[in-house]
Amino acid sequence: MSPAELRRITLVRTLVASGKAREQRRSRHLTLKEVADAIGASRSTVHRWEAGETFPSAVHALAWAAVLGISDTETELVA
Repeated sequence: MSPAELRRITLVRTLVASGKAREQRRSRHLTLKEVADAIGASRSTVHRWEAGETFPSAVHALAWAAVLGISDTETELVA
């Protein structure tokens, strides 16, 4: 895994931990279903991630970052 991928994974997991993941999805006008379908997870799984109940695997975090258009340099998202 590249350093850039590791940074994207960390950013997504930090969004989850900070409670900002749902805000990021909504700001992009995406539904839970759209995100879930795009990353190969169920709506309930994405909901649990957004609620901070569980964290996405590295593969799912990278896919989620791609769906949201998050690059590894967008540290302001979690500030």
